[in-house]
Amino acid sequence: MNRPTRDTVAGRAYLDLQNLARKQARPNAELQQLYVLEGFLARLAAHPEPTHLVLKGGALLAAFGDRRPTRDLDFQASHQSNDTAEVLEVVRAVASTPLPDGLEFDIDTGRAATIREGEDYSGVRVSMQASLAGARLTFHVDVNFGDPLWPGPEPVAVPRILGGPPILVMGYPLHMVLAEKLVTAIDLGTVNTRWRDFGDLWTLTSTHPIAGSDLTVAVEEVARYRRVTILPLAEALTGFGSHGQARWAAWRTKQRLEALPPNFSTVVGALIDFADPVLAGQAANSDWDPQATTWRPLTHD
Repeated sequence: MNRPTRDTVAGRAYLDLQNLARKQARPNAELQQLYVLEGFLARLAAHPEPTHLVLKGGALLAAFGDRRPTRDLDFQASHQSNDTAEVLEVVRAVASTPLPDGLEFDIDTGRAATIREGEDYSGVRVSMQASLAGARLTFHVDVNFGDPLWPGPEPVAVPRILGGPPILVMGYPLHMVLAEKLVTAIDLGTVNTRWRDFGDLWTLTSTHPIAGSDLTVAVEEVARYRRVTILPLAEALTGFGSHGQARWAAWRTKQRLEALPPNFSTVVGALIDFADPVLAGQAANSDWDPQATTWRPLTHD
């Protein structure tokens, strides 16, 4: 590939990402991947026809100040067929939307396949290639169907890694993000290896106020849909702080997430303090105070 220059939009974006990667001591490919995902989101926001795709997953967390590396975009589909060919057509249509960001999406490389988790149907994965100043990148769009979304999607603003106006799309509300991760933690218990979920829960509950009423209903909806029995997180994670320490430390180091506590017991203890009042039905009339790390009863004037 020819050396990119600042004479083109693609070249400028490539070089800006390269400079940012150097400043942040991160792999250049990691930031290029995020830029491609942002490019698809921006095209989704600009697409003239409704797609009924609601953002969830790792890319959504950037809207809540918790950006992390990811190769995928995760969506919940509403009023959308789960036929693989139709999902592929929607993704191709979005990727074809022209924008002056230097990205070229090769829609002919798009391939769709059914996602299965165990014996259960989960959704459709579309894989596609894009290029930026000669760099070729593969990304995935995972579209899920049927998951509960209470009370509904809301507008979210996803910041861009190179700055500029945020990307406005419809996304999962924060209480649904938290509810899914909490129910997963209960369901998997001490065999859980989703360390990123624990990191996300720590970060989100440390920085955002949360309405206990919303989270209580969201947890109930997710648990009912997944057929998970709600029980205290302290019970589900008994001993996990100590015997998960080595793997937590390895994951934290590999992901370069120095802002997260090195002691996994600290994380588990904080999440138990946050979650168990909700799981016991005692937080419906309270709001979470992230600075004080406590549930505060609502006051009525």
